[in-house]
Amino acid sequence: SSYDPMQQRMFVCASSVINGYTGGPVNADAKFTPPVSGNSFLGGATTFTRVARTGIIAALDVTTNKIAWRYQWPEQCYSGTLATAGKLLFVGRNDGRVQAYDDLSGKLLWQSPKLRAGANSAPITYTVNGKQYLVIWVGGNSVTSFATGVAPKFGADLYAFALPS
Repeated sequence: SSYDPMQQRMFVCASSVINGYTGGPVNADAKFTPPVSGNSFLGGATTFTRVARTGIIAALDVTTNKIAWRYQWPEQCYSGTLATAGKLLFVGRNDGRVQAYDDLSGKLLWQSPKLRAGANSAPITYTVNGKQYLVIWVGGNSVTSFATGVAPKFGADLYAFALPS
């Protein structure tokens, strides 16, 4: 998440996932085994649904507690966001793209070509001699493959993009 104090908006990259949890023995024939000191104890099992996991990128107006704009993505969102003083919002995607949105309207303004792995880290920005740059580490993650069944692309790359003047 990130926050724009001038617009008083909070930007959230989130995942929408429906799961369940069953308590007690994992299979019906098993007897309940109480927890043992020093060992982890779940007391049941996580269950999964066939409902697709999706991602959400949203802008929340913190003065009204209302959603200013929101997009639902076909994949989960595991990236941080970066809100800039120039009214831009940057976010990475699981497929390796980095996107820039107008933080007021939510309009997509730019996206990078697909990078070598998932852009799942929070982007940063810096300025040198009056020129602003966007940097993101691209490494992918195993969580997205667990959810989608598609093998992840891993990497260990740092990408820098010059922003237009």
